[in-house]
Amino acid sequence: MPKLLYLLRTSNCSANPFLADFDKIPRTGLYTILNVDLNEDQWLQASLPVADGGLGIRGAQMLASSASLASATSTLILQGSILPSNTKSVPDQSVASTEIVWETISSSPISASNKQHIEKAWDKFMATQHASFLQSRAQCDVDKARLLAISSSHSGDWLHASPIASIASIGLRLSDEAVRLALAQRLGCKTYEPHTCICERPVDTWELHVLSCRKSSPRQQRHSSMNDIMWRAVKRAQIPATKEPANLILQNGKRPDSSTLNPWSRGKPMAWDVNVPDTLRNHTLATLPQRQGSCEPGSSQQNRQI
Repeated sequence: MPKLLYLLRTSNCSANPFLADFDKIPRTGLYTILNVDLNEDQWLQASLPVADGGLGIRGAQMLASSASLASATSTLILQGSILPSNTKSVPDQSVASTEIVWETISSSPISASNKQHIEKAWDKFMATQHASFLQSRAQCDVDKARLLAISSSHSGDWLHASPIASIASIGLRLSDEAVRLALAQRLGCKTYEPHTCICERPVDTWELHVLSCRKSSPRQQRHSSMNDIMWRAVKRAQIPATKEPANLILQNGKRPDSSTLNPWSRGKPMAWDVNVPDTLRNHTLATLPQRQGSCEPGSSQQNRQI
């Protein structure tokens, strides 16, 4: 796509029908790699920027008009200095036709702005309109909560993390299956066939129940991994700490995930508990579709509150 942007900026090809053929290539590659089936809405979401809930796999049809208009605006003064003076009064028909294409795709009028020479300004407005369109087409509470969660701040930061697989890493490289499930849940794709969990609860095609099931072994592994990251960070700061200390809370007998051994403040140690909310749990779907979620689908709820 960065190589294609040169052609999109230097030639008026926003209405070229071959752009649709070009977009079929990354779409085919995406559902082949993820082993999922993408409908039109899911592919539209995947082609959005990560900050707007997509995967950043930009489509040529979406970028063509924005790139062409930004290039024409940024070079307008230079064109005037090169072309003869009698041509300045002649309107550029290619720009007018590209503006019509942009208005059709974005479903919004062109606003007079001093940032029209910046391609991101054109593209950002179009991406925002498409994200709002996807939210308006959400058919159930799960889809509404999912779209709101992935559009919240920092929900897509994991997509920008470098997949480091060295021995000294801290687990920044996900397995192939973990990437497939995370991206499929981000796009709302079918991941598994419906079945019954070992806890005797039904599991739908989105496989969301396993994220909060108390009998799910990966859930406990994720909890231990997150707690270990916190514990190692405190130890690196040369603060003695221990995991799951007993007899620290006498009122209810519960144990925090970790605590310091020496006093942290006013003679008392610091204790912490790992608690990650799950946006798509059944009892949260009644409220979360009304506001942006605070986490990405794929988190697990640890019901251990101290």
